[in-house]
Amino acid sequence: MNKVVASFMFITFLISACSVLAPVPTITPTQTATLIATDTPTPIPTAQPQAETPDPISALLPSGSPEKEWKGIPIMLGAINGDGDNEGYRYTINATVEEVQAYYEKELGKVGWGLMAAGSGATDSVMLIFNNAASAVMSISIFPHGDLTLVMVVTE
Repeated sequence: MNKVVASFMFITFLISACSVLAPVPTITPTQTATLIATDTPTPIPTAQPQAETPDPISALLPSGSPEKEWKGIPIMLGAINGDGDNEGYRYTINATVEEVQAYYEKELGKVGWGLMAAGSGATDSVMLIFNNAASAVMSISIFPHGDLTLVMVVTE
């Protein structure tokens, strides 16, 4: 047993000696990067120019001198400007949409045109559809535009 006890003591000595002789780790300071707070400029939004919606009526405004009638269809007295071709005629007048509508319902009845249908739009515009004994069809569109009214006459 002496050998067992001696071996045990030797192993115990080695274990304790190893832990005593083992080097103790030392703390070595290292440099670390520390961020410094700085002001970061925030981009200032630039104002985007708002694209204006083009006025579709302005593109239709005539620039010529008005006629007294077009293809046998009377043009209201007091028309300011007018332009036309074989398919249609348009003019401006200083009158209300209601006045233009009443004029054409009355005057076209005198020359053989009957009102088939009338309708109004969201912008206070009015469309009148007429026909005659020869089965011809005509539309009259009436658009308010500021102080003026644009009248468009279209035949088939």
